[in-house]
Amino acid sequence: MKLPRGFSAFLATESLDAFNGNLFKMLLQLFVLQFLKAPNAEAIISQSALVFTIPFVLFGPWSGYLADRYAKTSVMRTVKLGEVPIMILGVVGFYLASVPLMIAVLFCLATQITFFAPAKAGYIPEACATETISKANSLVSMTTFVAIIGGMALAGQVFGVHAAKPALAAWYCVGIAVLGVATVWLIPRTAAKGAAEKFPWNPLKGIWEDLVFLKNRKSLFLAGLAHSYFWLLGLIFTTNILVYGKKLLLLGETQNTQLSLLPAFMGIGIAAGSLLAGRWSGKKVELGLVPLGGLGLAAAGFGLFFSTSSYVATSVILFISGVFGGLFIVPLYSFLQFEAGEHEKGRVLATVGVMNGLFLVLGSLLYRLFSVTMGLQAHTICLVMGAVSLGVVVYICTVIPEYLIRFLSWLLAHTIYSIKIVGADNVPFQGPALLTPNHISYVDAVLVGATLQRFIKFLMFKKIYDFPILRQICRIMEVIPIAPYEGRESVARSLQTARDKLSQGEVVCIFPEGRITRDGAMNEFRTGVETIMKGMTCPIVPVYLHNVWGSVFSFEGGKVFWKFPRRLPYKVTIIYGEPLDPATPAAALEAAVRRLAEQI
Repeated sequence: MKLPRGFSAFLATESLDAFNGNLFKMLLQLFVLQFLKAPNAEAIISQSALVFTIPFVLFGPWSGYLADRYAKTSVMRTVKLGEVPIMILGVVGFYLASVPLMIAVLFCLATQITFFAPAKAGYIPEACATETISKANSLVSMTTFVAIIGGMALAGQVFGVHAAKPALAAWYCVGIAVLGVATVWLIPRTAAKGAAEKFPWNPLKGIWEDLVFLKNRKSLFLAGLAHSYFWLLGLIFTTNILVYGKKLLLLGETQNTQLSLLPAFMGIGIAAGSLLAGRWSGKKVELGLVPLGGLGLAAAGFGLFFSTSSYVATSVILFISGVFGGLFIVPLYSFLQFEAGEHEKGRVLATVGVMNGLFLVLGSLLYRLFSVTMGLQAHTICLVMGAVSLGVVVYICTVIPEYLIRFLSWLLAHTIYSIKIVGADNVPFQGPALLTPNHISYVDAVLVGATLQRFIKFLMFKKIYDFPILRQICRIMEVIPIAPYEGRESVARSLQTARDKLSQGEVVCIFPEGRITRDGAMNEFRTGVETIMKGMTCPIVPVYLHNVWGSVFSFEGGKVFWKFPRRLPYKVTIIYGEPLDPATPAAALEAAVRRLAEQI
């Protein structure tokens, strides 16, 4: 899975942008906490956090329009040029020791980031092949958060070196801005998509129209909500953690580096979690990681409530929270890029940026409510947000149960089993297809579903479908029950339902043997597959499940479940063969699956 030429220059530009923004923000916060020693430091920090979020909301429609209308590389180049004068103005703010001017610079910096973000995000699906989107996003997330770490860590170092003259530290931001301008011109130029929509002169009207536009795309809207919650949580955590370190861990004026590293530990974790998400996702967007990441974020909030006496314990918990944060956000962002239409990616991603901004505004207001109005201590704020995160996970799994199913499938496929996937590219990313695997165990559907990007509609023996624990899960997955014991008419209805799903562009999976093997050998394929495909034009993809016989859920030894696994994880291989003509008879299809077995 090779990334396109010039992707390293894109990574460098994105990283420098993140590095510089966090360097300036941290310098401002250290200036307020350590240099001015302002008695109302929490109020100033919450005010700066609020000001930083406003441009993401106000200018979101404009940034999305520009990213769709013009070449995304041109937008990135133009926006990066504006970063240099903004940083020079920041130096002036430090020289004058003017907090209002520095906050105004923060507003300008956030505006620059707002216009840069949708062009940057839209560049990835344009420049990268579909199967590399998760890998590209994991690399971008990793390098971005490494840059965030570097910016925060450097802020502590340079502020310590130039403690007497903090304005000297701000000149580093100017130099990094110039370097970012140099790298952005090394990104290969992309073509303009030339979206036909009119420029949204009224940003408030544009915001409303964009939110309605996204609301009508349910899966994208719900993913955007979850994505935005992450940024709300991140703002509260990173803003709160400096006060946590100052007042609870008792980090003094000589410990600026230790103080600035606290949010950096979270950034290191997010970088590691992003890489892990890319690895665990493989060539697909794995939404099952989202609930897992959310549970980890909730646990971290609870942990920070109890770690106030130990810098090391706090650092470890922040790192772990970052790892789960990476698992949470990378699949969501990859899904948004993958699902958005070709000519609306900029608008979709910009609208998600607006939602992020709204949630960031909400986060800054919540932090002010907790810390200033209610006077909650920093560790109590962590506890509250941990409880909120747990509620968010429950909400996600309730409103979008596919995420829960994906999570359970992923968990089974990555604990009990270790799956090697061969030929997954033979299953189309879009459009209908019929999968025809051999049938070895009671979890064959889970194994197949866990290895593919798309949600698959399975045909299942009705007596298993009606099992009390499984019935609700099967309904969520839109499983098609089939009951030969109820007669031909019942079977015909089930096969017609499968045909209807194919006609709607879905991927359907049928186990043509009609039953699980009792001796490990493949049974004869039945002709139900021919009935389903009669008159259809979509391909049949033969599938072979290798080495599943002998696992806990197979009939080896004459029993299922009531035996210990030979080893954990149990290694299996799933091979997706070359697509076959829809008119392929059952006997020829069986032969094709047997040929896949011979490859092993």
